[in-house]
Amino acid sequence: SNEGQNVVTWGSLHCRAYCIRSTDGGATWTGPYWLDRPVWVGVEPGSIPESLDLTEPVAAETNDGKVVCFIRPIYSPTMWETWSADGGLTWTSTRRGPFPGYAACMGRTSSGTLLVAHRFPNHSINVSYDNGLTWDAGTTVDFPVWAMGALLEVEPEVMLFVYMDANREFLRSQRI
Repeated sequence: SNEGQNVVTWGSLHCRAYCIRSTDGGATWTGPYWLDRPVWVGVEPGSIPESLDLTEPVAAETNDGKVVCFIRPIYSPTMWETWSADGGLTWTSTRRGPFPGYAACMGRTSSGTLLVAHRFPNHSINVSYDNGLTWDAGTTVDFPVWAMGALLEVEPEVMLFVYMDANREFLRSQRI
């Protein structure tokens, strides 16, 4: 319960981010698994409750089989990241990510290139060619005040980026 709590209190009061997973093409699902699992020396992993109001998670599997998830603490303009090495069963503690942004979407090309499109600054896309270990400085692709898009590979190494326009009335799209 968050009754009586101030809405701007930093902490896990309003939003909790989870992973649910399927290993059989979506026929069955397991979870939910918390995306923020703080750890501390001498404390059993998973025994500390999450500590951030997390929202807008996006994730992709890397070429080496790990899953990287970018997520935004609700009152932060900076993307944070968490990783899973076991297909989404367990996650690392969230930590500040390599670039700002929110209202993100994420996609992976057939070669393994990762793209994260997000609002702030402007509408930008950051790219990683090394399984999410490093990211470029980002490229502005539009100037809307809204985002909430989707990235989908439509042919090898070509992503379709679809997102709302500034008035939230029409969809825009770009081939990237």
